[in-house]
Amino acid sequence: SPRTGSEASEMTPTQPGSWQWRWVATTPHGSAATAWQSFEVDPPAPDRHGFLRRSPLDGRYLRFDDGTPYVAIGENLGWYDARGSFAYDDWFAKLAAQGVNHVRLWMPSWAFGIEWITRAQDGSVASTSLGNYTERLDRAWQLDQVMEAAERHGIAVMLSIQNHGAFSLTSNSEWADSPYNAANGGPLAVPTAFFTDPTARELFQRRLRYLVARWGYATNLLAWELWNEVDLVGKGPSVETWHVEMANTLRDLDPYDHLISTSRAQSALASYWALPQIDFTQVHHYSFPFGLDLPDTVEHWMRSYGTAFPGKPRLLAEYGVDYRGPAETLALDPESIGFHQGLWIGLLAGGFGTGMSWWWDNLVDPQDLYFHFGPVARFVEGVAFDQQNFAVIRPPLAASDRNLAAYALRGTQVVLAWLQNVDHQWLLDPLPGPDATPVVGATLALTDLANGAWTARWIDPYTGIDIATDAAQVTDGTITLAVPTFSKDLALRLER
Repeated sequence: SPRTGSEASEMTPTQPGSWQWRWVATTPHGSAATAWQSFEVDPPAPDRHGFLRRSPLDGRYLRFDDGTPYVAIGENLGWYDARGSFAYDDWFAKLAAQGVNHVRLWMPSWAFGIEWITRAQDGSVASTSLGNYTERLDRAWQLDQVMEAAERHGIAVMLSIQNHGAFSLTSNSEWADSPYNAANGGPLAVPTAFFTDPTARELFQRRLRYLVARWGYATNLLAWELWNEVDLVGKGPSVETWHVEMANTLRDLDPYDHLISTSRAQSALASYWALPQIDFTQVHHYSFPFGLDLPDTVEHWMRSYGTAFPGKPRLLAEYGVDYRGPAETLALDPESIGFHQGLWIGLLAGGFGTGMSWWWDNLVDPQDLYFHFGPVARFVEGVAFDQQNFAVIRPPLAASDRNLAAYALRGTQVVLAWLQNVDHQWLLDPLPGPDATPVVGATLALTDLANGAWTARWIDPYTGIDIATDAAQVTDGTITLAVPTFSKDLALRLER
């Protein structure tokens, strides 16, 4: 039920029928309980699909409790701007209009975080909310509003609980103001002790209990993310042990068994990705300063994760051309080619959704890049990814004297492919820079298909408009398709 006051709480009944509830209050002096009250739950409405799970048909992809397929289309929306939570009313409306159904939020000190300190005018610590969140319940209220607004727009949320800066000494460091810092009355002399100190672990488990109690009801909570880029804080066995302990704590606390993940800054095959407690892996990738082809590099890492952790979902959960900022990103990529590429390669490299771009408030929104989401959302509409047994492939794409690449998902009934003019790139040496010279006379070869009649729909990835629809006949499992002329990139949806 919606909140009607500070005393209200929320839960999600998982089946229709008669339910009972009561309050039980426990203090050091004993427990007291109210009388039981009853309510009736109707069968779910057609638009209520339940919680998101790994699909039992193909664990690399997600679906809802009722079997409805889910492909995550979205971006990072980490925190609000000067408008506070009202910013999300604006962003969600623009995103939902383009078919976006997934965002990633953070809980940092400057936004939705519920643990931090305040300082007096002389710089001393005036108060701390470590373990007692009363002074920052306004931040929790803001997250209430955003979660409910996301639900109204059909948008699922990955909630990143802990950002790296609060415990890093080198990357966006906020350690000087952390409530865990002994200098501020906290339990830790050094930030890496967060992973081993018993008091710190107990305090974080207390925070997890609060998060589950307040937001665990939400069917649009896609996942709890324990860390954003934990490797910027610490590495080694203690980090893995911490993840096991905290993921198990979430499992014990969360009656709805939401998915659990974590993330790294470096795309490396960390041991904790293999943990059964971590439901899906994440790739974070920024092209600068490496100067590497974004789609090719992302595909490499996504394929590596798929090989090392077979059957586990993966997601390009954060990407961009330049990690330094929006001005640097625009200077290197004034046409936002990298933004466009990341959306498509995140999906076509085997992710359970599109790539999740960064710089939402100071690049995506002011540059009005929302139109890029619509075509990829329409491209996958109606495809049950968990029912196709998709193989991630790199089919041959060729045209005379042209530098081309193709990325595809080959399924039993559907082939989804993204064809790229590799010379149409953003501006980082040795990459050639944008060259949208039309590609004429290209061919795409596909193998291991079911024989018989197929239909090929060629789609403009910038507009979502069908360019051509061709009948196709597969013989001996193979077909070579004549590719329509294209300049930048092209999408193919081939269906039996």
